[in-house]
Amino acid sequence: MHDEVHTRQPTERMLRISIKQWRLFQAVVDNGGFVGAANKLNISQSSISHALAKLQDQLGVPLLLIRGRKAHITEQGKTLLARSRDLVRQAGQLEELGEFMRLGREPEVRIAVEPHYPVDLLMRAFCNLNRQSYKPRLEIREVGLTTLGQLLHQDEVDLGVSTAILPGFASNKLIEIEHVAVAHADSPLFSTSRTIGNGELNDYFQIVFRTGDDEPGHYGIHEGMRGQRAWRVNSLDSAAEALQFGMGYAWLPRYRVQRWLDDGWARIIPLDCGHSYTIQIYLIRGRNVVPGSGAQRFADALQAATNDYPALQGAGDNCSQTSAGKHDTTCTCWRSP
Repeated sequence: MHDEVHTRQPTERMLRISIKQWRLFQAVVDNGGFVGAANKLNISQSSISHALAKLQDQLGVPLLLIRGRKAHITEQGKTLLARSRDLVRQAGQLEELGEFMRLGREPEVRIAVEPHYPVDLLMRAFCNLNRQSYKPRLEIREVGLTTLGQLLHQDEVDLGVSTAILPGFASNKLIEIEHVAVAHADSPLFSTSRTIGNGELNDYFQIVFRTGDDEPGHYGIHEGMRGQRAWRVNSLDSAAEALQFGMGYAWLPRYRVQRWLDDGWARIIPLDCGHSYTIQIYLIRGRNVVPGSGAQRFADALQAATNDYPALQGAGDNCSQTSAGKHDTTCTCWRSP
């Protein structure tokens, strides 16, 4: 007869500490003590003191040390404070989700996008989800990299579409956006059949696209050579309109100018150090994005929409230069002033 081996299943631990206790602990720290917390929350100081004494007793760890009339947080308290903020925030989001479900609505998905990413892909993802049972609500902000990072760190957006990976956040590659040097077809830049050298560009305005909070040269070839005349704009539409009026030249996303190249009124400048470069775009998930959430579903839809749009991945067949003409990053016109 074989002996039966019984494996003991771990029992789920009952929670002893309430969300309210963690909130009171945070209020004491954030408002400089028990008096400030009591005034802020409009409850008695004795109630807060009793709740925190019970909290410390339940944990068996000192969170606050009372010296005179002031409460000083301990090192253990600092560690638990940071984790408790995540807990309270998630509890609030859970309650908010339940309220949205009661009302038959979905919570809003907040997205910060750098301008180089094609907006129509956001619309494709939205439309694809809208055909399903999930009806997303979106708030889209077009910002520069600096602001995008701040919004993610402050939990003011759920997703970021960025030209850089941000430490501390989960991310994955979305797409590479090719940029080309273009000018109006009637520009003197095309008066000869030879390639154009770096120094010759000094005689022409460069239309420079840069968002207000980005460092010069953040997007690569945008600040031109030192001393070159430039017209700085803060939207791709403004850069495109200036180019259409025949003002200088610009480095613009190929997907934005491909129709102009096809129509013939714009041409790619034959630079001797290459006519194009690429920018990698990443999808960044905020700290509050969890499996099954609306933000995660939109992130999946955005990835699928991008994967299904290969025309943006590289140069088209009707390029006026060969696709091998990638810009040499060591040449002068790559550098910022």
